[in-house]
Amino acid sequence: MTTNYAGIVRAEGHAKVQIGDIHNYGSDTSNLLSLPTAHEAAFDSYAEQHNARCHRGTRAELLCEIRVWADNPHGESIFWLNGMAGTGKSTISRTVAKAFADDGLLGASFFFKRGEGDRGKATLFFPTIANQLVRKIPALAPSVREAIDADPGVAGKALRDQFEKLILQPLSRVHHAIAIMIVVDALDECDGDNDVKAIISLLAQAKALRSARLRIFITSRPELPIRLGFKNVQGKYQDLALHQTPELIVERDISAFLGHELARIRNEYNSQALEGLELPLDWPGEYVIRNLAQIAVPLFIFAATVCRFVEDPAWSDPAAQLEKALQYQTKTHDSELDKLDATYLPVLNQLTADRTNPQRSRLLAQFRDVVGPIILLAQPLSVSSLA
Repeated sequence: MTTNYAGIVRAEGHAKVQIGDIHNYGSDTSNLLSLPTAHEAAFDSYAEQHNARCHRGTRAELLCEIRVWADNPHGESIFWLNGMAGTGKSTISRTVAKAFADDGLLGASFFFKRGEGDRGKATLFFPTIANQLVRKIPALAPSVREAIDADPGVAGKALRDQFEKLILQPLSRVHHAIAIMIVVDALDECDGDNDVKAIISLLAQAKALRSARLRIFITSRPELPIRLGFKNVQGKYQDLALHQTPELIVERDISAFLGHELARIRNEYNSQALEGLELPLDWPGEYVIRNLAQIAVPLFIFAATVCRFVEDPAWSDPAAQLEKALQYQTKTHDSELDKLDATYLPVLNQLTADRTNPQRSRLLAQFRDVVGPIILLAQPLSVSSLA
């Protein structure tokens, strides 16, 4: 049985809030267009559209834990998922954001990306979140409009002023009981250590809200400024270290990912291959998938890079490409550096294959001239700058 009261949908005793149902029909959001925002920061923006989400059946335990946290009315307001590079944090963020958007619970999302203009700094973080919240919950518009009218430059003020006037105060005036999810990905890619710590401190104030039950899902690497930021808000967040997930679970999920992707590559290749040159229907086989997964653990990025390498039609057929990648499985993989070698050396070595010594020397010199300065830069270049 399902009942609906004040925007709260209850199904079989479980409360599910559709934030889009909370309206103030006298609200006018038109003048909020003057609020500057980072347009490509949302999980469903044009810039994010081709980025991966979790394959069905993978990360099941983790996604269930996140759902339980979000649904718990007495839980902490922040869930911090941390993990080293390549462990799949952003993929999980996109999956979480999409799931809660489908349920009508996602209020806003912000995917930081270092070097990508407004996505790489805190300047427009709170204005962007506020803008998205108003579009999802029009009843917030009068309070946000009032803040902008009182101070047209509020979006350029200190982070505390932005948060309190554009987000905290409007949410505190909501009279209906609503649950709102905000997803913040890659907080470690936000420039400015003090800004990062300030964002954590301010978001932790969400626990004090009464009618609006705000839940904030944050991912990042466990870098010092972020660890210090969370240390200052002890007791106000739940955390999970992704790189500490049991190895068997990670291996299982990576195996599932590889099985799905390599099957897709096989089917697409066979649909275009000449008769008699198709890959076997059981290619590449469970043994190969298991070996690749064991090499990859805990780096999902290894598995994703291998699949892109195998799929690249510019070089050879998938079977030949996979053989090249497998040549590196006999080497030791005791350290994360070894895993990075196994991830990228097949790609780099392919560039010098079948070249004469003079050609190889010129290519390596050009590579050093381009890649060397990039490595030495204090701040990474954006994709557009690299292009």
